[in-house]
Amino acid sequence: MFIRPREYSDQTIFEGVSKALIKHGYANLSMSNIAREANLSAAILSKRFGSKRGLLLAYYDYLIDLTKQSFSALRKTKMPALDMLKQVFLMWTTQVETPAQFANLASIYLGNNQDPEFIEKTRLRLKIIDEEIQQILQIAIDSKEISELDKDLISRVLQAAVTGAFFIWCKDSRLTPEEWVNDCFDVVFAPYRT
Repeated sequence: MFIRPREYSDQTIFEGVSKALIKHGYANLSMSNIAREANLSAAILSKRFGSKRGLLLAYYDYLIDLTKQSFSALRKTKMPALDMLKQVFLMWTTQVETPAQFANLASIYLGNNQDPEFIEKTRLRLKIIDEEIQQILQIAIDSKEISELDKDLISRVLQAAVTGAFFIWCKDSRLTPEEWVNDCFDVVFAPYRT
């Protein structure tokens, strides 16, 4: 049964996009798949967003806002900075249960690599992530969890290491995402532990 149009929220729709991506991947993503996951009709989505591209551009804006909210919520916790930073990376896997689902969810970033608007929104989100990671690194330095380091360099290397680890996890799931993140942190931060 479909809910009435005036009762649906953007969050419901965007959660439907995430669920459809997890199940089908970007290559097989359709308005029908998204509508089914959001418990709406494809016609409602078409009327609201105009096209799949329009919906996905709005979804990217949602991801940017969600990224900001997630970092804000993490900064309010009392956990040590490096534990907070681990949570940043583990958030990437909270919606998925299997490596295949992670690969499907991540496929949106590879599937839109020719569209200038998607590229711009992806760059903005990556910039926000990088700036937030550098702020958390500064908190770790200030609290003496780690010694002084090049925050820009370590942020990039850490993101590359963890992202790469998650893609390896897609083909080799002997370790959990948390074990991969812990290994990346152990290696990257070994010279800086106080």
